[in-house]
Amino acid sequence: MLCLSFFAVQTVYAEEPELPLWELGVGGGGFSMPQYMGSDERYNYPIAFPYIIYRGDFFRIDRGGIRGRLFDTDRISLDLSFGFGLPVRNTNTARSGMPALRLTGQVGPQLNVYLAEYGNHSWSMHLPVRDAINIRADQVGWLTEPKLRYAYDRPMNDGRFRTRIDVGAMIVSRRFNDTYYSVDPAYVRTGRPAYQAGRGLHSIFAKLRVSYPISRDIQLFSGVQVRDLGVGVVDNSPLVKSRTYTSVVGGLIWTLMRSDKSTRAETEEEN
Repeated sequence: MLCLSFFAVQTVYAEEPELPLWELGVGGGGFSMPQYMGSDERYNYPIAFPYIIYRGDFFRIDRGGIRGRLFDTDRISLDLSFGFGLPVRNTNTARSGMPALRLTGQVGPQLNVYLAEYGNHSWSMHLPVRDAINIRADQVGWLTEPKLRYAYDRPMNDGRFRTRIDVGAMIVSRRFNDTYYSVDPAYVRTGRPAYQAGRGLHSIFAKLRVSYPISRDIQLFSGVQVRDLGVGVVDNSPLVKSRTYTSVVGGLIWTLMRSDKSTRAETEEEN
């Protein structure tokens, strides 16, 4: 499972110079992450993607994320939060013989409260609540990830050097945990007893993201996320083979085109 931890965008309200209404480019790099939270088997893949920015008043696309602004003031805003979960085949050793986990999308509102800002530093709270539905339109459950964020931004090399540090917790519904961590009697095997997952605290986490501009057109990005499932309600699931979840991503973005029309900028940050 993966939320758009490295790519989705929110905003800290600070006056900035005007920026192009849209930008187009390409990006590439690689990522490594467990096949699902709790798995001891990983996905290690190169990635290539189009880089699209649109800085509209109510609809925005930025850093690989999509955001619909529903309401905002100087200190409080409400927008849409998106996420997804990667598919997991039953070739995963822990889930051998069990139904595959399908590609899952997540969407829901997110409340943002901007606590303090001084110079290049800012603090904010974010409360997303997302509903998860898989590619077959099956309802997977809901989840929320309240988090505290520290952000640092400063101009550099005709761009902005950005650092984001998040700490928070993930709380999920019974159906969500049931999808990923329950073992029905039909799938019991040696070392994999029957298990019924409950709702509640899933994990606590910390995330670090950094974006470094080489020039106005080229920027490097990297991120690492660490979760502890040992404090959560699924700690005893036989499908939790590793209680520590670590994912990393890194790469480069190259901007190729920009709009002549500009708009008032806001300091952008990953979700």
